[in-house]
Amino acid sequence: MTIAIDIDDTITNSIQAVRYFLKKYGHLYSNSNEVSKYEEEIMRGTFISDVAIRFFHDYSLDIGEKITIKKDEKEVIYKLHEEGNKIIIITARSDNYYGNAQEYCEKYLKKHKIYYDKLITRQTYKHKTCKNEGIDIMIDDAIDTCKSVEKLGMKSILFTSELNKDKQTDLTRASSWEEVYNIIHNL
Repeated sequence: MTIAIDIDDTITNSIQAVRYFLKKYGHLYSNSNEVSKYEEEIMRGTFISDVAIRFFHDYSLDIGEKITIKKDEKEVIYKLHEEGNKIIIITARSDNYYGNAQEYCEKYLKKHKIYYDKLITRQTYKHKTCKNEGIDIMIDDAIDTCKSVEKLGMKSILFTSELNKDKQTDLTRASSWEEVYNIIHNL
């Protein structure tokens, strides 16, 4: 089976790092009452406002260094690989904010000893990449990505995150990497 996995808030705890930097430096960009409204915009990479664009441009590399990985993620991904699955990490991280996004992500994944067979960066519309790569299942925290993948006939697992935990959906959800593993083995 070929498994695609998102990075931010699927492999990592990105929202915690973004919140830390928004709390520490957000006041330099906007009224403190407005700072929290940029959180989802930054996490989803939609960057509608000039404030979010400037903030993330200035702090994306620092935020990236502070991001931790989720519990059991490394072990589950490696176990899935050992069982014969191909692991492709697909991320929207782009050169606009990370310099060379491919190199930046490779270094991060290596530093945290996260196994993958292939890394694909700069992918805003991951469903197209999933189709081209012959993905069987996509693991992501973005509801729209999971729905787009399923419309193309692939399976998905929605990783529960701060940004989607209160949103209703009929997608298969997992709140931990142990749950992800169990779902994949019960397909």
